[in-house]
Amino acid sequence: MAVQGNGNAPGMTAEEFNQRVKAWGETVRSRSLGSLVAETNVYSGGLRARLKAATNTDRGDGLAHAVAFKFLRYGVFVAYGVGNGYIRQGGRVVRGSHDPNRQVMPGPIRRRPVDWLDGNIEQQIQGLADIAADYYGDNAARDVLEQIDRVTIAKK
Repeated sequence: MAVQGNGNAPGMTAEEFNQRVKAWGETVRSRSLGSLVAETNVYSGGLRARLKAATNTDRGDGLAHAVAFKFLRYGVFVAYGVGNGYIRQGGRVVRGSHDPNRQVMPGPIRRRPVDWLDGNIEQQIQGLADIAADYYGDNAARDVLEQIDRVTIAKK
């Protein structure tokens, strides 16, 4: 997620800004981990263990300019509720496969999409906008809110 702007609000140093952005990322990571623990079973243990928040800093000015959430690719499948005999059709999880040669046994639907990351980002995004506003000003807050589609898992 890009954080842009110009000017420094009095009272906050670049180091404080970077620390607050990093803390924001850790808050989202912690809440997302909680969602995974509450909403998934033991098979997502690798996803839980590998979920990380990373703050990227610009080499020119040393300021945090992006927060990334790193996780196993499996996390996208959890978000969609698909994989291993389950696919999405018409926005719903159904039994099936995109491979025409694979036989999928009929049975009850035991999977569902789990909003383990996006909802937590959306709940906390105003906090990041506030951090950016404190350091850069109100224009940056609008920029952060407009960038939310770039950090969430697109579900079309």
